[in-house]
Amino acid sequence: MFIAAHLWAIRFSLHLVLISLFETIFFWQFVSKSEDAALTGLVSTYAGGVLAACRSLSPAQRVAVDDVFDLFINQTMVDTAGVFAAQTRATFNGVLLRNSWLYFGGLCTLFASLSAAAIALKRDIRWAHIVGENIALVSLLGLYEWMFFHTIIYQYEAISPAELDRMVVDEFQANC
Repeated sequence: MFIAAHLWAIRFSLHLVLISLFETIFFWQFVSKSEDAALTGLVSTYAGGVLAACRSLSPAQRVAVDDVFDLFINQTMVDTAGVFAAQTRATFNGVLLRNSWLYFGGLCTLFASLSAAAIALKRDIRWAHIVGENIALVSLLGLYEWMFFHTIIYQYEAISPAELDRMVVDEFQANC
């Protein structure tokens, strides 16, 4: 019974090692970048109309807009807050990145310990089969994730600029 449990623990721990490697790379290289790009793209789309309108203003109108802008928004404070927020986010996300690699390292340690015990106990383990099976399973998961992201997640239509316009205008109308 112990031998079978040990073998299954090796198989499952290798599977978790490969999944944690895949998930760490997939999240930090694709998901997080996709999320950031979606948000900055939405803001750029939203601000694009305003910026296009600004380009068509006369010099006198630009001065008037700048004066109103300066009345309500302190650019130095906004820039300082933005730099601070970016640094804070980078630090926070750096901890998450470190933790994701620590999870991977912990699972590698578990797998290595179980494997070392199997070797020390001279267990008859079909390593090529276990490794091949797990690489195949994680590769299939990777292909599925790629397909799902490209055919579902990247196709998802987030809230539109027109919907945001409605929300902002309605809030101004209700509160100003």
